[in-house]
Amino acid sequence: MRIAVVFILCFLPCLLADQIALKNGDRVTGKILNTDDKTITVKTDLMGEIKIDKAAVVSVRSDAPLNVTLADGKKVQGAVDTVQNEVRVVKEGQTLATAPLADVKAYRDDAAQRAWEREQLRLTNPPLDDFWAGSVNFALANASGNSRTTTLSTSASVARAVAKNKTGLYFNQIYAKQSTTASSGPTANRISGGAHQDRDLSNRLFVFGTADFDYDRLLDLDLRSVLGGGLGYHAWKGKKGYFDAGFGGAWNREKFSDGLIRKSGELLAYEELGYQPLSRLKLFERFTFYPNLTETGEYRYAFDANATVPITKWLQWTFGVNNRYMSNPPIGRRTRDLLVTTGIGVTFDQTKR
Repeated sequence: MRIAVVFILCFLPCLLADQIALKNGDRVTGKILNTDDKTITVKTDLMGEIKIDKAAVVSVRSDAPLNVTLADGKKVQGAVDTVQNEVRVVKEGQTLATAPLADVKAYRDDAAQRAWEREQLRLTNPPLDDFWAGSVNFALANASGNSRTTTLSTSASVARAVAKNKTGLYFNQIYAKQSTTASSGPTANRISGGAHQDRDLSNRLFVFGTADFDYDRLLDLDLRSVLGGGLGYHAWKGKKGYFDAGFGGAWNREKFSDGLIRKSGELLAYEELGYQPLSRLKLFERFTFYPNLTETGEYRYAFDANATVPITKWLQWTFGVNNRYMSNPPIGRRTRDLLVTTGIGVTFDQTKR
């Protein structure tokens, strides 16, 4: 009796596991997770997740219910068995569907089915208030005593990639003041914001449009408005990141507090990199160059970079660098404004529901 019990306990996991038989006579035992056009993914005890070529499969059997999609688009859920090259989906003793093995397009467990349905929604009919991801970051510094200074900075960025479209929005702000010396007052007061829209033409090519706005009190800049667009190229895209580049043109209008208004046409060239070298470190960098076509020889550039490290699921530490350069600032003003910030941010990601 004891021998029988030991035998059952040892072999019960194998008896309850899903099983795939191959043309060469081999059998793979484990848990069927998902299917794509060419492979079936199975989680095994010894080898972890493995992918099996669907063309090599002669039978599929599952004890736990699977979500099965047939060639005609019909979806059923139940245990799967194969009899004489025909797949049967059974639930509570009732056969829900039968189809030739080659006509079964997908086997998915519940988690994979939810992920697949979520991806189909993103690609076909995404709601406007869904599939956004981003963060809002805050930094505050205050000194008292021999030095009396206060610095407040905030930043926000959100992005949404659905179907062939990618939308990005951003905002940066810094305000600093000092009352240590007699000439007390603001030492920094700058606000930037904008939007970026891409639309894929193919796997590599895309068109883009941009709108960027800047205010800088110490530069006497009331408002810079830049509208641009052009053609872009997806140079690299992988699990750990992406690299894009683009070229086009822009229209720039600058209004200064002394009444000066400058309008100019500009070329626009940019590169953007997002990379996650470690599971807990994300890097982002973007450089945009604007040669002036109206005042030949003059130019601007904008450089933005940040690194984020998660603290909790929704909280992160962030470090950022923003550099703005103008070769022809108003008389008495510097050509460069550099902003370095660090602080705590709140994150959200609707794409991982």
